[in-house]
Amino acid sequence: MADTVRAMTCAVICCAALHTLAAAAVPTIPKPVIPPGYQPQHERDERGLWLELDEYEKAVIASPLRIREAALDDYIKNLVCRIGKDYCGDFRVYVMRNPYFNASMAANGMMLVWTGALTRVGSEDELATVIGHEIAHYEMAHTLAQFRNIKKGMAIGSIFDIGLAVIGVPIPVGQMTAVLNVLAFSREEEEQADLLGAQLMLDAGFDPHATYRIWRDLIQEDQRAETKREEPGLFTKTHPDSAARAQVLEAWAHSISRPAAAEPADHETFRALIAANYSWLMEDQIKTARYGRTEYLLEQQAQFGMPEGFVHFYRAQMLMQRAEAGDAQAARAEYALATNAAAPPEAFRNYGYLLLKDNDPAAARVQFQRYLTAKPDATDRAMVEFYISEVP
Repeated sequence: MADTVRAMTCAVICCAALHTLAAAAVPTIPKPVIPPGYQPQHERDERGLWLELDEYEKAVIASPLRIREAALDDYIKNLVCRIGKDYCGDFRVYVMRNPYFNASMAANGMMLVWTGALTRVGSEDELATVIGHEIAHYEMAHTLAQFRNIKKGMAIGSIFDIGLAVIGVPIPVGQMTAVLNVLAFSREEEEQADLLGAQLMLDAGFDPHATYRIWRDLIQEDQRAETKREEPGLFTKTHPDSAARAQVLEAWAHSISRPAAAEPADHETFRALIAANYSWLMEDQIKTARYGRTEYLLEQQAQFGMPEGFVHFYRAQMLMQRAEAGDAQAARAEYALATNAAAPPEAFRNYGYLLLKDNDPAAARVQFQRYLTAKPDATDRAMVEFYISEVP
């Protein structure tokens, strides 16, 4: 009997302890430090910093890497304003053509979003997580403190070097190492930005559970990397461990007692926008030659609802570029699937070339003709017509 009572008492104490631990684990949302409409103070270093950043922003505006596609640009800007609310007028947003995952916010309110982020988020809610995080860095004055540290710790002209790295222009390895060191926020600052950003996106009507799902997807992508060449990029190198971030954000999301949304509220608009730009986004990704990551992204995009024929086509393109044993045969199967769905016209042409190599000229002729029908103004029309005429 005594043992039974002892066991029951222990169970009650343990449960109480676990409950207390769970309650203690619920993170507290920090408060913004910078008010809306903030202007640099009279201190010479801050005003000087603003002037340097304004000059750098002129280079961003003129950069050939800046996306000027109106629908995509407007969509991101509207999303930033929806999350930033009263801070909307403080931000200038630029979408930069770079296939790696990154977003950043400068102390003067200049936000950069790399296109690699668009290929990795599965919904508007997940994109809102990334944007909310960067807005939170600004509101918490993290970016101001960071750039002050840059001025103290690096040589004259370093702002320009950092700017090149943030835009996505390659710089020498030694300079990149220095840039990574000064761009990295502390773990405390990152957790504050995660939590405040999560609250901002929640207040804007987004699914709080997207805040941790995106980091888990990034963990999966990292695990699929095939070689050292596929190591994490700028964002991952300057941010803390994704698993730790996911745990904190999941604890917060569950603490507000709101179940995960079965389908994001405005998923169709987001999906249509990404689908409209999917070809060049994936072409940029394939050019990185990070095949393990690319294959994982294609699997994710199929789940996210990207057009089936396009996903098959770009998987075939990736396989043909990788050119390992068995890849040509696998690519042929992917092209076949692509041509049975809505796909880029090039799927017919490329499939036709493989069929010719496999000594199936009649089937190749069919695909070449389909290509010319789908793309009558093809620049390689004469070449394709030559192949058709040579087929017996």
